Amino acid sequence: MSNTLSIEEVENLGYYDFMGYVGVPFFNIGGFASIDRLAELCHITGGTRVLEVGCGTGANACYLAEKYGCTVVGVDLAEHMVQQATRRAAELGLADRATFRVGDAYHLDFPDATFDAVITVFVSQFLDPAKAFPEFSRVLRDGGRLGVNEMCRAEDVPPEATERVDASERTLCELTELPFTLRSPTTWSQAFNSAGFADVTLEEHPNSSQRPYSGNIIEEFGGWSKLAGTLWRILVYAVKSGKMRKRFAALSSAKRTLIQDGETSKYIGYVLGVGRKNANKR
Repeated sequence: MSNTLSIEEVENLGYYDFMGYVGVPFFNIGGFASIDRLAELCHITGGTRVLEVGCGTGANACYLAEKYGCTVVGVDLAEHMVQQATRRAAELGLADRATFRVGDAYHLDFPDATFDAVITVFVSQFLDPAKAFPEFSRVLRDGGRLGVNEMCRAEDVPPEATERVDASERTLCELTELPFTLRSPTTWSQAFNSAGFADVTLEEHPNSSQRPYSGNIIEEFGGWSKLAGTLWRILVYAVKSGKMRKRFAALSSAKRTLIQDGETSKYIGYVLGVGRKNANKR
């Protein structure tokens, strides 16, 4: 595939391949502060072998490798994401500590007990934990930790807000062709316990509209020039393609409901969940 795609080829890209193609990173509501806290909860240090499932364009993996000196392998279903992540690591001089490959969260191409920590950042919300968490456990060493930084909804949401949140869930499912689910904190805890993890801890951070999710946008894009270039490319596709305009409008509406609209976003936040692999769990 060439570096420059036609409008028709761009329209046929999957959601994540398109985002990778234009260079859009994926932001978590808590920003890098939540990544630091996740690293702390997962005991990530200089000697830690980390697997990030759903690495996107590599911002989190490179951040961890640079700040903590750990070794990170990132996997993602989208080939364009992996290409962007590999390019990012090379530009930052981190190619020896942050590597990336195409991979499937449900069928990880690694031997048992390969990693000290497995993390996901706004990825497990697109997965079935009953299938994914046992696979994450398989590639963890005994005593290794699974850490997730994922969106959640409050335990009790009024019916009128539930209807709008559910509609945004359905929109994101359609756009990504993945089963996007906003689970409650209790449901996230149950996912860890059901997969056999021990010492499960869950930190809840409610009200997404008050989180600094956009605080590191410029850094994650790689500077003002790259941000401007990406926004220009998106604008060009929106002008040239009605299909892309429809996608962008749907995405914008869903994000407003979950992150910006005060009447609904107050019920949306994120959780930092961590569990330790039990030595008796195989």
